[in-house]
Amino acid sequence: MTVFRLSPLDADDPSWKYSVEKSHVWAGALTPAAARDLVAAKTGFFKLMEQGAVSPWKDERVTSCVEEPTMNYPDAGEVIREDGSRVEH
Repeated sequence: MTVFRLSPLDADDPSWKYSVEKSHVWAGALTPAAARDLVAAKTGFFKLMEQGAVSPWKDERVTSCVEEPTMNYPDAGEVIREDGSRVEH
């Protein structure tokens, strides 16, 4: 398992209406794609989405996803905010 940091690149993109989190988050996942999927799911996308919608967390133009090799938290399947609190929407 690896920890990935996902960060906004384009805060003005309209896709942000599909996420309740709009700041840096960290995810425990096996791959960058899995981290993006996890963050999209944990930030309310499935509650907020409309037909044809794409989560900003899954769009490489809107968010970055980089490995954090020195971190060992969060655990696999978890997403946390900068203050360490868990993301569960």
